[in-house]
Amino acid sequence: MVATLEATLLLHEHQRGMLVALDRYLHDRTGGMIGALSHVIRGAAIDAILTGTEKITKKSLVAIPLDHTAQTASSPARAAVTRR
Repeated sequence: MVATLEATLLLHEHQRGMLVALDRYLHDRTGGMIGALSHVIRGAAIDAILTGTEKITKKSLVAIPLDHTAQTASSPARAAVTRR
């Protein structure tokens, strides 16, 4: 799923495969919820456009707040991964 979302990004500086490399982090952070995953990637993409960086990084993904359901579904292991 991450590869599919990444393929639709039209950011000039984004390197293909970067989100796939973060697949475990993204899954742990969103609890596998497709809506939360889409929200995080979309938010980071919008931020990349507005700031002019034109790329998504782990730092930009971390900066996007999760929705209440995804946030409250966190386990201690997920919380540790999110803090990295």
